[in-house]
Amino acid sequence: MKLNLRINPEASTGDKCETCGKPLTSENLYTRRIGGQVHYFCCSHCADAFEKNQHCC
Repeated sequence: MKLNLRINPEASTGDKCETCGKPLTSENLYTRRIGGQVHYFCCSHCADAFEKNQHCC
C-alpha cells in the first residue's frame, strides 16, 4: 500500500531528497511511508524511483 503525503508547508527538514539529492524546501517537500518508515523526497517521481529500487533482504 502506498501512502502519499504532503506535510505541513511550514515544516522543513533541511535535508536532501533521498533519490536525487536536491535540497528540500517547504515548496517541494514530499513524503512517502515505505516499509513502515517515512522517507523524504522532492517529488513523487523520486519517491517512485526510490521505492522501485528497494529490495527485500
